[in-house]
Amino acid sequence: MTITNTDSILAAPPRHVAFIADGNRRWAASHGTTVEQGFHQGAAVVHQVLEHCRAIGVEVASVFLMSDRNFGRSEAEVEALADVLVDLLDTEVATSTGPVRVLTQCSGTYPIPARLLTAIERAEASTADRRGMTACLGIGYDGRADIRQAVVGALTAVDYDERQELPVHDFLSTCGLPDPDLIIRTSGERRLSGFLLYQAADATLCFEDRYWPDYTPESLGQSLAEHFKQHRTFGR
Repeated sequence: MTITNTDSILAAPPRHVAFIADGNRRWAASHGTTVEQGFHQGAAVVHQVLEHCRAIGVEVASVFLMSDRNFGRSEAEVEALADVLVDLLDTEVATSTGPVRVLTQCSGTYPIPARLLTAIERAEASTADRRGMTACLGIGYDGRADIRQAVVGALTAVDYDERQELPVHDFLSTCGLPDPDLIIRTSGERRLSGFLLYQAADATLCFEDRYWPDYTPESLGQSLAEHFKQHRTFGR
């Protein structure tokens, strides 16, 4: 696994890198294989990319796997996806050096299969005390719902004064984690599709034309190099 500008990246890697893992179905179609095989190949890349993030010293790596609306697809596809995600979670439990957190709105419009909910609970509980890189997996995630529940939580918890900042960060699904420095989306689409909307305010956005199953550590290295070229002043 080689990346460009290795010295500068290893010296000061971004704290939080996020991925929108898009294009599994299109990859399957372009390779003449099944959608399920596309999901399996995509899951293998998730593990590879997370391992690479650990190797270069990233504190948090997030991967958007499924939105809440994705669970409204056909029953057969949702079942296939659930099987892949259960395996993915169990593998991360076995390999992750840090906590596995799942970003989800389990009470969303579309139900999440019970066995997947059980795997989510198992993954979070069994890794909570680990001290390595946090792996956040977006499964049934909705960025607008995340913001909505955070605002409601903040208003409920504090005696709000319009002269002070509302502590929305404390009630987001990513509470306690740094906001993403870099967000990478594959498949050629140029949008966030609701992923970490509030948290993405100062992130570098990188859009890759290749499908997620074709994403490599070398691709990540190129995105990191582009990120380090940015001059971020945070408005100052």
